[in-house]
Amino acid sequence: GGAGGSGLPSRAGMGTAARPIGTSRLATGMTSSLGRQAAVGAVIQQAQINVTDRPTTTQGMRGMSSRSGPMQRSTQDATFYVGVLRQKVNEITAEISKLQRETEEVQRDQSMSSNMQRRVEDLDKEVRNLEGTLADYNIAMDKLRQGSDASELKGYIQEYEAKNRVFAQEIDRIFLQTKQEEAVCQTVEQQIEGVYQKNQAKINSMDPGRLQQYQELLHQSQALQERSAHMQAQIDSVTDQIALYQAQRDANSCNQEFQDLEDRGMLLQRQLQSLMEEQEISRLEPGEMQQRMLAKVKADNARAAALDEEIKQLRDESRRQEQTVSELKAEVSNGGKSDKDKYEKLYQRDREMTEFIDGFDETKKAILNEQKEAQETIVGLLAHISKGLEAEGNMPSQERLQEMHDEASFKEKQLESSQATMQRLQKERELRLEEMEKIKNLDEKIGVELEMLRIKMESMSTEMVAFDDLDDLRRRAAETKKFLNQQFDTYGKRMKAARDQVAGVRRKYESTKKQLEEHETQKKMIAQEKKLKSYAQNIFSLQEYIETQGRESDFIAIKDSCMALTSRVNEMVKENMTNQSQNLSEAPISGPQW
Repeated sequence: GGAGGSGLPSRAGMGTAARPIGTSRLATGMTSSLGRQAAVGAVIQQAQINVTDRPTTTQGMRGMSSRSGPMQRSTQDATFYVGVLRQKVNEITAEISKLQRETEEVQRDQSMSSNMQRRVEDLDKEVRNLEGTLADYNIAMDKLRQGSDASELKGYIQEYEAKNRVFAQEIDRIFLQTKQEEAVCQTVEQQIEGVYQKNQAKINSMDPGRLQQYQELLHQSQALQERSAHMQAQIDSVTDQIALYQAQRDANSCNQEFQDLEDRGMLLQRQLQSLMEEQEISRLEPGEMQQRMLAKVKADNARAAALDEEIKQLRDESRRQEQTVSELKAEVSNGGKSDKDKYEKLYQRDREMTEFIDGFDETKKAILNEQKEAQETIVGLLAHISKGLEAEGNMPSQERLQEMHDEASFKEKQLESSQATMQRLQKERELRLEEMEKIKNLDEKIGVELEMLRIKMESMSTEMVAFDDLDDLRRRAAETKKFLNQQFDTYGKRMKAARDQVAGVRRKYESTKKQLEEHETQKKMIAQEKKLKSYAQNIFSLQEYIETQGRESDFIAIKDSCMALTSRVNEMVKENMTNQSQNLSEAPISGPQW
């Protein structure tokens, strides 16, 4: 029967080719085409079917393979995949239910956390009230220790109540003033809106010709503004190119070195000229040298005075300008507060609009002239850039640069020798000047010293007269000693009395302190302090518990990962089913062979 059945493959194929794909039965290991095995590879992998090639029989077909292992499903139709999908849907539904339960638990935890937070806030308020009460008790205890009177405390209370009333009145006044200002601002905005509507109505009521002319002029103005902005952008671009070329030129080391050497050469030339002038002055006679130096100092003083005067004038001018600016700011800030000023500004705005419409042709001509000047400026800047580039190409050669280095080195050596000579001459001049000053001041110093010696001699003579009377000196010393002994005894008695008073006050303080410790209010205060400590500890524990629960109930990341995993699994299942459907539709169908 097996051989006979296998001898009619074409008839079986024709009998099942017209069946729907979902109701046809698939062959198992008796397929005679390797392409068929590749087409249903995915189904075979899911069904875990082991295929073994058998030797070819006499009729040209492969023999049946023996089954190994437990009984397995040999066909997989739509019902099988529906069952698999139902199993996956049940798993997804179970996972969604699990997530919903977890979400409900988290919501309950959040509700409990919010309740605990409200409880914490209530306890915090109660603790603050108790802290305020404790602070009042502490103030009362301090006042009691200091021996303050109850009338003084009442005075403090009345003073604070008066301050609070003043603060409340000030707050009410500011609130009412704010409301008034807001009302005024709203009125002004409404007036501005009305004026704007009137202007729009005035523009709309114009005859069609003037209205069209106004709109055309407005469009032309906008076009010119855009064109002006474009030209300004071109000018900025050219300016940036100029800056770039200048930066490239400045970044050139040879050009920068040449400029530095040129500046240094000019500086050395000026220094050399100054040194030659000073050397020439040093060769003159002392009198003529002094005159020349005095003339130079006077010239420098005059130049410094002129510069100081110019600085003073500039400061005065700056101060006047700052004052003018401050006055203008004050005028601007204070201006426009009245309705008349506002109407005047609106009227001025309307007049400016009318003048703009009337003088549009002249404005357009002026803008075109400015654009022409800007174009000419751009051309000039481009020419300047080209000249700069040409000048960059005309830099000195390496030989010329080396010669300039040698010349600079030679001039530096000459400058160093000249400076050494100048320093030596200046030292000699300073020594001579010091000697001259000493000679000039010698007579004055002698006279001053003689005068000081004369005054000192007179003072010593007066003291000698006082020292001659030894009895008087002894008498004054005895009186001083007696007075100091009396003061010592007096202060000793006062110190003893003060010690006695302190001892009495200390005994009174100890007695009061003992009474206070035995008082019922003190015991209540100690109990309140212990209660506050326990409240604080409970609050801290609750805060830690709330933070821990908040960290543990952070389910968002787990939920997102689960939803992403579910979506990915769903996509994989849909893609696998699509591939299987395509493979089944493309594969040749043969009837079951038993």
